[in-house]
Amino acid sequence: MKNVPVEKIRNVIVVGHAASGKTSLVEAMLNKTGMTQRLGTILDKNTVSDCTPEEQERGVSIHGSNLYFTANGHNVFIGDMPGYTDFIGQVVANAAVADSAIVVVDATKGVEVGAIQNVKILDKYELPRMFVINKADKESAKFEETLAALVEDFGSKCCPIVIPVGMEANFKGVVSLFGSDAGAADPALFEEMKTKLIESVAETDEALMEKYFGGELSDAEVAAAFKAGVAKGLLCPVLVTSATSLTGVQEVIDAILNYLPSPADKGAKKVGDTELKPDPNAPACAYVFKTVTDASIGQITFMRVYQGKISSGTEVQNQTSGQKERFGDLMIMQGKERIVVDSAFPGEIVAVSKLKKTRLNDCLGAVKVDFPPIEFPNPVMTVAVTAAKQGDEERISEGLNRLIEEDPTIHVDRPQETHELLVSGMGDVHLDVSFRWLKDKFRAEVKTSTPKVAYHETIRGTADVRYRHKKQSGGAGQFGEVAIRLKPNERDKGYEFKDMIVGGVISGSFIPSVDKGIQSRMTEGVIAGCRVVDVIVELYDGKEHPVDSKDIAFQIAGRMAFSEAIKKADPILLEPIMNVTIACPQEFMGDINGNINSKRGQIMGMDVDGNLQVIKAQVPQAEMFRFCSELRSITGGAGSYSMEFSHYSEVPPNIAQQIKAAYEATKKNVEE
Repeated sequence: MKNVPVEKIRNVIVVGHAASGKTSLVEAMLNKTGMTQRLGTILDKNTVSDCTPEEQERGVSIHGSNLYFTANGHNVFIGDMPGYTDFIGQVVANAAVADSAIVVVDATKGVEVGAIQNVKILDKYELPRMFVINKADKESAKFEETLAALVEDFGSKCCPIVIPVGMEANFKGVVSLFGSDAGAADPALFEEMKTKLIESVAETDEALMEKYFGGELSDAEVAAAFKAGVAKGLLCPVLVTSATSLTGVQEVIDAILNYLPSPADKGAKKVGDTELKPDPNAPACAYVFKTVTDASIGQITFMRVYQGKISSGTEVQNQTSGQKERFGDLMIMQGKERIVVDSAFPGEIVAVSKLKKTRLNDCLGAVKVDFPPIEFPNPVMTVAVTAAKQGDEERISEGLNRLIEEDPTIHVDRPQETHELLVSGMGDVHLDVSFRWLKDKFRAEVKTSTPKVAYHETIRGTADVRYRHKKQSGGAGQFGEVAIRLKPNERDKGYEFKDMIVGGVISGSFIPSVDKGIQSRMTEGVIAGCRVVDVIVELYDGKEHPVDSKDIAFQIAGRMAFSEAIKKADPILLEPIMNVTIACPQEFMGDINGNINSKRGQIMGMDVDGNLQVIKAQVPQAEMFRFCSELRSITGGAGSYSMEFSHYSEVPPNIAQQIKAAYEATKKNVEE
């Protein structure tokens, strides 16, 4: 790849709903520009980007593939992003360093939920974009209906710059609206869409609007103003293709070069008080947005150059960690192929292997810049993990640590309340892929199960208990007597211990021992083995022995008194309640509402987001562990959801009884 001026660099990601044809479009552009000699297909499992065995087996993109092609003296860095919701973290990471985006929409299905989700990410990063209506040659493909859906969901800035010649089996090509001849296209459609194009361009500039009303705008004026409107986010080109037949693909390539902005067009990137200029002669600054593990060469670090030049074989400062690193070969990734380059310039995406002290979000180069960390979505599905083979625990731990470095949408936790190793991800497929990665890379196989729910115990009533601990063993004995009152505290106020001893009936040195014994019993639970919360304990009386009283005696007395008091104070169980937000097409609302109701959930409200309905609900966590697969089954993959902790609420008596019975059975088995 030859070095080109910054003005001739493009940095684009391709996003869209799963199976809309993103990978096919990228494959077509690589073939059309001579980067490949044959056109790969998903069915043949030979595309450049979906090159891992896992992707070929599943027939979907799992990893964001960073590729490139050259065309008309331009270097285009293009990222093929997964459309599956489980891997949306890949879209977020790549959107953070892209200059623009292509949103692919299936002409047979219109705007789907994945496209809407991805556009929200593009909006966050203020990325100029264009839309490609793909699969125009398929049965039921519709141009005008799909264009109308784009306008409805994303606004009137969605503006066609080509129209199709025929559709479905009769799709023969496209005609540019920047010309004056409809060619083989429908003349009426050509005139209608050309008028829309000119009006949309005129609306972006007052001077153009005045000139438009006073006469006509030339094709050159329209094209120049259109590019400016795209760069400002005021216009979004809409094109039409059949990627698998290469029809309309050249027009997409031309639109990338002509209308999507270069790093120079984007101008300086402001990070805090620092401005990074796309100047190859300025001090170098590159940002790490992704790391992956390669079986043959280890860790590969991906970075975007924002300023200056970085070169192979040079020493570089990691401005985030303060450590020095030495670059090996700089590489441009092209699927399985690695193209070694001498240097990289502003706007370019390059990779380097075996950096030992560099992680995601780090800044490399001569300029210290505190890049804000990429904000990844929170995981929505959690499983408990154990080693499939005894002795694999260390390998699993090492592998999970590496996994969360590569994929920040994977979370690993070991809660003190349940002591389980929990792994959370964006869905069942995401977790399945992650555990296969763990097995392939670290030879560590795991077994998964439904996590335990972190129930809490508390009380509704009060109790007054006196307990004496007395033990004689031939030598020095143990003696401690306590009297406590147990009361409910306000919800979420926690535990309060009140020393109400008068007259020194218990020495001051033993009072903390009582408190310690009570707290140790609280962590173990009394009625169901769950942590006790929101109680007030008043220590108001007791006795001690001049010889046999000691710390351990009053700890035990406190424990036992508390256990008895809990049982007498109308104990109840609390369960975590989650805030759940679900987005889905209108036709699935009834089934989803029914599903939520069956989970003891409560619908809190409804909203509209484009052509999607948004359901907000509160649901017990215990009911949500399988919701990911249930939602996919109900909506055919058209629904998505997010979830976060809200509060604790009382468990219904019938379910609480089941939990208590299971706890008692477990205790009995352990004792036997």
